Amino acid sequence: DLALRRAGPDRPEAEIRLRRARARALELAASAPVTRLVHGDLHPANVLHGPGGRLVAIDPRPAWGDPDFDAVDWALDGVSCAAELAERAGRLAELVPGLRADRLRDWAGALGALTGEARLRAGHEDARTRFLLGS
Repeated sequence: DLALRRAGPDRPEAEIRLRRARARALELAASAPVTRLVHGDLHPANVLHGPGGRLVAIDPRPAWGDPDFDAVDWALDGVSCAAELAERAGRLAELVPGLRADRLRDWAGALGALTGEARLRAGHEDARTRFLLGS
């Protein structure tokens, strides 16, 4: 796994965290209540304001998968505590038909380790990084 190789052999806590995150992600993928065509790379930089004020998603990487996973970057963007994540997931679930706030939070927990490890390697040792790493 790329994330494990990047963590390096001298950081056993990172390996444990990433292996747990992977296991949780596999559980979530296997338990998806529905799978369908998803954008595949749906993050804030890939959504533009279109005609009439409508939002337009660009640069897709189409995949068949869990729609709750597809929204995880939106849920995690700028979040640095569990309360912010819960609020964001709830708001997104209200806006997107069929999106489940509980699964979105679960996906964020599983994938937060990847983002947190990348931030840590880049020298970001702040509240956001600690939250993403589950500390």
